[in-house]
Amino acid sequence: MKIVLAPDSYKGTLNQKEVADIMVRTLKEIGHTAVAKPMSDGGDGLLHCFNNEGYKKIESNVTGPEGDTVSAKYYMLENTAIIETAEACGLHLVTDSSPCDRTSYGVGELILHAVDRGAENIILGLGGSATNDGGFGMFMGLGGMAKDASGQPVSVMNNDITDIDALLTDSLFVLDDINMTVASDVTNPLFGPFGATAVFGPQKGIEADRIDEFEDLLIHLHHKVTQVFGTDYSKTPGAGAAGGLGWMLMHFGAIMEKGGPLIAEMIRLEEEIKDADLVITGEGKSDIQTMDGKAPSIVAEIADRHEKPCFLISGQITEDLSEHFTKTYSLVNDNNEAHEVMENTEEYLAGLIREIFDVSTD
Repeated sequence: MKIVLAPDSYKGTLNQKEVADIMVRTLKEIGHTAVAKPMSDGGDGLLHCFNNEGYKKIESNVTGPEGDTVSAKYYMLENTAIIETAEACGLHLVTDSSPCDRTSYGVGELILHAVDRGAENIILGLGGSATNDGGFGMFMGLGGMAKDASGQPVSVMNNDITDIDALLTDSLFVLDDINMTVASDVTNPLFGPFGATAVFGPQKGIEADRIDEFEDLLIHLHHKVTQVFGTDYSKTPGAGAAGGLGWMLMHFGAIMEKGGPLIAEMIRLEEEIKDADLVITGEGKSDIQTMDGKAPSIVAEIADRHEKPCFLISGQITEDLSEHFTKTYSLVNDNNEAHEVMENTEEYLAGLIREIFDVSTD
């Protein structure tokens, strides 16, 4: 039996490549042919989808979210670069800094590095950001400048946005000939109760009583950016992605696209599914929101289009999704506890795979 494996990450335990690799090893032990196609909707772990797709890994030292130097990687194939912005400003890089003392400057450096290597098409994943600076740091990393009311340069940190009197674009790197696509399932606007700060700020350490303070910084930045670029993208779906990085990228011509379908096309997932006997997908936690463009829903749509059975194997399933998948399986069940599964995810996943396919092959 040929089985195509297209899981997203089991967030907090295993990335999508690790999940797929465990499934591959276990299925091969049982005697099946398994093809790993790790998936993403543009969130955390985007790069893991391209490990086995012919892309070359490139590493560069860039400015991290706290202003120190970090090693970041991206992938390139011919003139196309895949960049995960979290490599430069991700939560996993944060030590003990306050959200006001962070920057997305390194994202601009990563983009320029890829362009210098010949990238003409850039795909950006915005998941896992530690910043809420509206992409101000990235703007500076791309050659922009900011001055305060006395004409002095403004720092690249989030908290210094309040000092901006004017943004200067004289030295800004021109990206007019670069096709930039943002792969994301986030549709939030920049401001308001559903905006970048209110929805995603707490995940980055912004305390409830400081939400308005960070919102005001973005409002100030928005006013200055609109003066320079002349276009208001604050209400465009996706503007609130990655603390406003999505919004700033729009000013550089980036197009927002649903991450799942775009990534599925780039990794040629449909080609593998066409002649598969079975498809398996999954994620850390599945509920009805899974069907709103999350990676497993995209995999299920493709499988259904080719009349292939599709199994959902997730860390935890909290709502009935049986009408969307041929079969659904949860690692967390009545016989165990979530913390046990999270501490031994590989063991539980391999065990469940054996259990499923021991039954199916009897």
